[in-house]
Amino acid sequence: QRHQLEVIERLTQRLGKLVNDLLFLARADSGMVKPQWQLVHLDALLMEVIEEQQLIATEKGISLYLIDIPNPDQVQGTEEKEGEMEDGQAFRPACPSQVFQNPTFDEDAFTLEGDWNQLARLFTNLVNNAVQYTPASTKTPGEAFIQVELQQLEPPSKHRARNLPFLTVTPSWGGTPRPRYLLQVKVTDSGRGISPSALPHIFDRFYRADPARPYDTAKGAGLGLAIAKTIVENHHGQIEVKSTLNQGTTFTVTIPLFRKSNIEGPVESEQV
Repeated sequence: QRHQLEVIERLTQRLGKLVNDLLFLARADSGMVKPQWQLVHLDALLMEVIEEQQLIATEKGISLYLIDIPNPDQVQGTEEKEGEMEDGQAFRPACPSQVFQNPTFDEDAFTLEGDWNQLARLFTNLVNNAVQYTPASTKTPGEAFIQVELQQLEPPSKHRARNLPFLTVTPSWGGTPRPRYLLQVKVTDSGRGISPSALPHIFDRFYRADPARPYDTAKGAGLGLAIAKTIVENHHGQIEVKSTLNQGTTFTVTIPLFRKSNIEGPVESEQV
């Protein structure tokens, strides 16, 4: 009887999560979900997300870590890594150093105005998804990995910005878009990858990349990435995905930092 109660409890929790996800999307569609604007230290938020997912990753032998790059001049090395993945070569970073596993927070470099709860939900979905679909490591340490990379980018030129729709929106508080800089988060895993035919639909609601896989509510109902996209759009950002079968997947979230000219302290929250 105790086992049956435990099963019922798990099912209740999963159904509760499904209802919560559906309500979030329904409210977003109707315009009822408005970000509660405040100053968010994105590096601290990502460390919390990683700490929450670390136990599951460790049990599977997956190396999960954060790298932060506050200086835009250091982006070149990252671009070279991307090129290797695009050419079909597996990206296998060296085992992260202690400083990368426990980066020093910079209160200004990674601070944006956003909704802490929504952003935490966004990156929890992405990291948890990577943990679930990255096979457990059975060989050398670091073979299975999930790398969360946070970097600050300079805003593009005015001409290039016109070709990027997510940089031409009007901020929620009104006024002219004036991004001070961009914050970019990449979640890269060494998982099984996503087939090219599935990539165009990966953010669709209830879409599952492998329809042949038995339905498992423990791994969600196919709403996590749809919610992630909605949250990114709420923050006037963009989310992209690149994947190579049997090598891994990278989700890239780019959020422009819009600053009110008269803001010096925390941003006033909007009521839902």
